Amino acid sequence: MKILSLKNLDRFSPYILLLAFSVFAIIPFLNSGFFIIHDNTQVQRTYEMSKSLGDGLFPVRWVADLGYGYGYPIFNFYAPAFYYLSGLLTLFGLEPLLSTKLTAIFSILLSAISMHFLAREFWGRWGGILSAVLYTYAPFHAVDIYVRGAFSETLAYGLLPLPFLGFYKIYKEDSRKNIWFWSFFTASSTALLIISHNLSAFMAAPFLVI
Repeated sequence: MKILSLKNLDRFSPYILLLAFSVFAIIPFLNSGFFIIHDNTQVQRTYEMSKSLGDGLFPVRWVADLGYGYGYPIFNFYAPAFYYLSGLLTLFGLEPLLSTKLTAIFSILLSAISMHFLAREFWGRWGGILSAVLYTYAPFHAVDIYVRGAFSETLAYGLLPLPFLGFYKIYKEDSRKNIWFWSFFTASSTALLIISHNLSAFMAAPFLVI
């Protein structure tokens, strides 16, 4: 039992470390209220998404209250994945502000985990942890979250390493069963990247092709 516990601790230690290192990146979300950002409509978008989902709309394209009360087709052209997550949390009973914060925290932690999965394929466990920490605290990442308030783009950066990981695993795998799994994984993560932030997916596409 003791050996099993030690094995489990060793197995999950990278993720415990990443969570510990990521605390400083999410502390501002743990305070009451919300900090000042350029795109300060994040909570309103979460509310509108939850309202539309509650009305039975899917996919959500039009929201009723934006556009000076005339309605606005924001989710017809602006990446909706972040707001689907935060909107669902609101639909399940959380306040829009809390739902927005939790989804943003999830996006930051996803960046650390996804980069760890990718980087450890090349540099091992500790290289993966170092890469994940550097990726989480990259200056542009911080500007996206705490200055621009580009939360959709933040979620996209959390997903960005996954298509690269998928293509690499397809290239390395010999098992047909595993190739099918990684093909599905790559297609799904690429699709999620597109609906998270289409411009990020557009910029990543040439590198994925290469």
